[in-house]
Amino acid sequence: MEQTPKSLRVQIGIFGRTNVGKSSFLNMVCGQDIAVTSTVAGTTTDVVEKAIELLPIGPVVFLDTAGMDDTSGIGLPNA
Repeated sequence: MEQTPKSLRVQIGIFGRTNVGKSSFLNMVCGQDIAVTSTVAGTTTDVVEKAIELLPIGPVVFLDTAGMDDTSGIGLPNA
């Protein structure tokens, strides 16, 4: 599993509104603190990737994204 290239893995994107628990979900599925979580909306600004073995699918890459409605000062460019 560790030698499977990212391009051959199923890629699973986690999308949703700001501060609804996308990063917390990723941390729970992986059983690790992969993504930073906070009560401050818009903490995730860059995509966080984590490759894991997800049975029965096999090797996958989870992609944790910023909120789709992110208008916080953290998420705005040149803010």
